[in-house]
Amino acid sequence: MLPFVVREVVGRRIAVARAVGEKDTRWGIPLPQWADARGRVRAAMLARARAHETITYAELAQAVSDTGFRPRSWALMALLGEVCRDEDPVHGVWTASLVVRKDTGMPGDGYFGYAEREGFDVSDRSAFWREHVQRVWNAYSD
Repeated sequence: MLPFVVREVVGRRIAVARAVGEKDTRWGIPLPQWADARGRVRAAMLARARAHETITYAELAQAVSDTGFRPRSWALMALLGEVCRDEDPVHGVWTASLVVRKDTGMPGDGYFGYAEREGFDVSDRSAFWREHVQRVWNAYSD
């Protein structure tokens, strides 16, 4: 029997990946399932962009509920990051601007930390976010 390693505690179960053959998974999820989940996250985000709406981390997690990823988990953030890396250059916007916390209606600290590291002034977080979410909506308007 091959050894297993814990990758993330998800809800009441533990996602595991084989230590050997780990290349076949991402965050304990088989690559075909990961690719499918990435497609569903992308579709959910772009539907919201076209509707000029935001989406919560919880709603993103629900879109990929078969993975067991929780809202704001590192695994969900990795999935979101892949979608954004693929999608952002297409329109020159930050699609992550659409993803917000349910309690604040704004992105989490990681979003603003990334923007700051990229050289943006985020001293007025609300104004910064509103400008960038509007850019996303404009880019995906029909």
